[in-house]
Amino acid sequence: MADIKVFDGTGASTGTLTAPEKLVNSNAKVTLVHQVMVAELAGKRQGTAKTKRRDEVAGSGVKIRRQKGTGRSRQGDKRVPHARGGGVVHGPRPRDYSQNTPRKMRQAAFRTALNSRLQNDLLFVLDGFSLEAPKTKEIVKLLGTLGIADKKVLFLTASNEEVLVRSARNLPKVKAQGVNTTSLCDVLGSDVILCTKGAWDDLSVRVTGKGEEVSA
Repeated sequence: MADIKVFDGTGASTGTLTAPEKLVNSNAKVTLVHQVMVAELAGKRQGTAKTKRRDEVAGSGVKIRRQKGTGRSRQGDKRVPHARGGGVVHGPRPRDYSQNTPRKMRQAAFRTALNSRLQNDLLFVLDGFSLEAPKTKEIVKLLGTLGIADKKVLFLTASNEEVLVRSARNLPKVKAQGVNTTSLCDVLGSDVILCTKGAWDDLSVRVTGKGEEVSA
């Protein structure tokens, strides 16, 4: 489907929106989407795991006993890997897991994932929904009316709709955030995408390439 269902603040249907042609025609290969997703997940890794080598652990470097004549095994200092408290052999070291992917690849993968939700009628827009103060129960009521209370929902808001983010962030199956911080993994990790009208305007700009992409 190329049309997006639009609902008001009560959950009643008010019509449809036509999706951008660039979004509808997006159909990148699964391997490309997978590559970008792996790159995003790799970029989130801290890479701070570290063990101490034998030259980094505390302990004397003096030879434990003389080389020959004791009848016992040959031993060096007490920091050897096979000794208790000794250094670790081939242990993890701090590293950078990030992967570089071209901007056009990231955009194509994002549009393809978003198009998959669109074609399965899992992309909705809220027009005229706002709250003066954070109220989680209003979000719960709205999701129930839309029939997606048991789904994993990606709730996208505009930059001036922080109240909606604060209202939805306590719900375990709802991830509320702005369009500019939304990544491919966020889209793939959700069952339904729910946008406010302002968020959809921002998302349309990002999808059509008329605005600058912001990395997650």
